[in-house]
Amino acid sequence: NDKDNIIRGLRTGADEYITKPFDISILKATIITILANREALKNRFAQLDIKNNDEYINGASELDREFMTKVKEIIERSLQDSNFNVDILCSAINMSRSSFYNKIKVLTDQAPADFIRSIKLTRAAELLRSKRYNISEVADMTGFSDAKYFREVFKKHYNMSPSKYMKEEK
Repeated sequence: NDKDNIIRGLRTGADEYITKPFDISILKATIITILANREALKNRFAQLDIKNNDEYINGASELDREFMTKVKEIIERSLQDSNFNVDILCSAINMSRSSFYNKIKVLTDQAPADFIRSIKLTRAAELLRSKRYNISEVADMTGFSDAKYFREVFKKHYNMSPSKYMKEEK
């Protein structure tokens, strides 16, 4: 419990360093705070704008920010590829599917396939808002090979059809 070990532990990425003897009320408060911060991070990472990768996320480690930036860049480069899937993403990031699943789930509270889909739908919404493309073109541009499926997932995600979304002023 000497100062040097505490500092070394915190610098290696520990959220907290607790020494003995400890007060149980402080331990409980620390755990509650860490869990609340993790939940806030999940929500923040899930809603990051893929174009704004430099955005600072309070409480996230530098490694987590770099990881999410790399994942989002790979997804963005592959948006038009209808064959792009979690396995291809795992391979591109050099991680096993289970490790990747666990990491994404912790950071975003989403399964990897849902995370990819949400990024595609965010981009689709941008394209629809621009009103330069029809729904089939947007579906194709965001990697949905079936326009009907695109309409279904878009409606489920945004609670309105793509055509209604295009007509609404945001």
